[in-house]
Amino acid sequence: MKLISSIAMPAWVAGLKVITSRCESCHKSLALRHLSARKAGIRMHGNWYCSSRCFQSATEQEVLRLLKPGSEQAARVERMPLGLSLIGHGFLTMEQLKKATDEQKEVGGDLGELLVRQGLVSEKQVTAVRATEWGCPVFAVPKHAFRIGINLPSTLMRIYSMIPVHYVVSTNLLLVGFVHGIEYGLLYAVEQITGCETKPCFVTPSDFRMKMQQQEKEQEQPGYNPARELRFERIQTPAEIAHTLCASGVEMEADEALIERCKEYLWARLKSETQAVDIVFRTG
Repeated sequence: MKLISSIAMPAWVAGLKVITSRCESCHKSLALRHLSARKAGIRMHGNWYCSSRCFQSATEQEVLRLLKPGSEQAARVERMPLGLSLIGHGFLTMEQLKKATDEQKEVGGDLGELLVRQGLVSEKQVTAVRATEWGCPVFAVPKHAFRIGINLPSTLMRIYSMIPVHYVVSTNLLLVGFVHGIEYGLLYAVEQITGCETKPCFVTPSDFRMKMQQQEKEQEQPGYNPARELRFERIQTPAEIAHTLCASGVEMEADEALIERCKEYLWARLKSETQAVDIVFRTG
């Protein structure tokens, strides 16, 4: 995040088109040459801010808006309970379900994984039933590793058991796999921050774990430069979150910031010409 002062420029630079940017916070205008415009101030969701002070103030207001009750996009829709769906498909009996739910009350955990461990149903059966209830396809993750090219914070992927499984460059379509249920609010956040159109699907728990391992190995390969990730589990005030984002933006000379809500977390992505940083804040 840099402010450009008035300095002498070579003739070829002076001849470039002048772009006038108006700060959304203090309303000051700054005339910039085309090349220097990318290095002055910072943009957030289409608005430009001339200084770290203006950016921090705007960020605090954006965080307050995102944390306002009812601001989260497309909350999860409840579906028929998994156990009843499995019975309806003939994969389970009522007696087996009762025994499994009694055990679940004692040990906790996901009912589908418990039923699989007991050998009553298979992973594929559980995933197929869930996909049917949500009206989405099941995606079989290939055994051989292939690079998706779209990075999401591993914190959010692990907590919400979701992962990008396929990307179509020609249509900018990102297929996102879920294990337990589709979180449309997360899909909205992914679209806003990555710029991709998203489509949900289901994957088995085994395929989810395999894909996570593949991504971890990819990050160790030379030349691979995914977004760096920072995670804050201590709940912070909007002012503290804004201060952290501003300080990080100044340190990396970011020229763009994007912030979205992901259920109990805020996900911010700071980008410069050479790097990107994902910062995840717990909010509840």
